[in-house]
Amino acid sequence: MNQLSFGAPPGDGAGDACGRCFTITGTEDPFTPSFAGPFNNIVVKVTDLCPVAGNAEWCAQTTANPENEHGEAVHFDICEDTGGASAFFPSGHDALLGTYTEVSCSKWTGSDGSAEFTGACLSGETAGFWPSVGCGNKG
Repeated sequence: MNQLSFGAPPGDGAGDACGRCFTITGTEDPFTPSFAGPFNNIVVKVTDLCPVAGNAEWCAQTTANPENEHGEAVHFDICEDTGGASAFFPSGHDALLGTYTEVSCSKWTGSDGSAEFTGACLSGETAGFWPSVGCGNKG
């Protein structure tokens, strides 16, 4: 998830979104507007952040500029290593705009295995529905 939505910058640990689950649904390809689908939806669990540094196109939202280059306030960076990207993106498409809704993590079928990235959330970490707890953000 983009750094601002995640709720903490690199090195500050888990943000408020860490451990939360979302259904995300693709609705359009920003690079191929004529593409009409099919689009998929998947349930993802936020396990780490997409930092601003090196990811400005998608993850550079800040409190001063709350939208990225595509006019979006939230970005989910779907991991290729877990199979999430292949389940979500239609063949030949690697970026989509869409919608998201927070859901219970009981709907998520992934694994809380070991952290794959520095700064990833800890296994089993939970918090109340996002962003209602908000004040704990460090970002």
